[in-house]
Amino acid sequence: MKNLLPNFSYSNYLSHFMRLLDSFRMTNTLIAVISISCFSCETLVNDVDPDLLPRSDSKLVVHGYLSPQDTVISIAVNLSTQLIGGSLNLSNNTTVSLSDATVTLSNQGKSISLPFDSKSGTYRIKATALPITEGKTYELKVVRNGETAESSCTVPKVVAIQSIRKDSVEARASSSLKDYLYHIVWKDPEGQVNYYRVGGYIFQTQRVQTGPTTFENMPNIQPLNFRENNRSGEFITDERTDGLLLVSIAGRAYTYYSQGPSPFTNQYIELMLLSCEKTYYDYHLAVRNFDGNNPFAEPSLIPSNIKNGLGCFAAYNRSTFVLKN
Repeated sequence: MKNLLPNFSYSNYLSHFMRLLDSFRMTNTLIAVISISCFSCETLVNDVDPDLLPRSDSKLVVHGYLSPQDTVISIAVNLSTQLIGGSLNLSNNTTVSLSDATVTLSNQGKSISLPFDSKSGTYRIKATALPITEGKTYELKVVRNGETAESSCTVPKVVAIQSIRKDSVEARASSSLKDYLYHIVWKDPEGQVNYYRVGGYIFQTQRVQTGPTTFENMPNIQPLNFRENNRSGEFITDERTDGLLLVSIAGRAYTYYSQGPSPFTNQYIELMLLSCEKTYYDYHLAVRNFDGNNPFAEPSLIPSNIKNGLGCFAAYNRSTFVLKN
């Protein structure tokens, strides 16, 4: 199967996609921003006066992810808050970015300072200022009001996608429409523990009515759904499959329109395999498995590798495979 590069231009939306990938990141930042002190269930236990509970000081919360494929280095800095009772809604991220910190990234004696970007709410700089290279280690230091948070990460080796297995299933019962399934196939390097994350996006055009009789084709991006039995299949490790050929669960592309022509036209599909550090894997897997809306769920610790702070600073190396429709 060939890696077919599309002629369709999505340069602006590809940049947006990269920012989305940088977290897989910022959407879930709030989980590490919160130090959980107490859980309560009002129907089972008596309420406790919050003033009687121990308080913890706010800490710097830092998030940053480095990849040789990224064109921008971006670091988010916030302050932690304490959650007592209630529930945590990850989709409602109300944290405020700190703009008065000093953020420094270093590698092999070279250091750069990242300026604050008010539009994104992060400290950003072009990757050409300090190229991110496979196998190298990078140190991060964040200083604010006399507090210093530090971390480091090492860029793992890239693991290439060998092929994509495409299939289809009925979109819904008693329907002639099809949902398409995409399995990512790769060869695991032997002799070491590896951590992976898979993902994919459908790049489309959407026919939008812009006037009484006028229409325009607008770029549109939809993610593939790598879930099975309501559990995420994005995260994979070779703990028991070292050196073997690995196949992801299916990334599903949904078909929604059953009557009339669809306003969407698929241009191409891009599938991704991230070879990531264990810190990246552990943090994002914990965030994905967190259930803040279940009062009976056991409290779970979100891992952090930020010294004197909270959050995650980690690296990954991305390979992609493009399928043109």
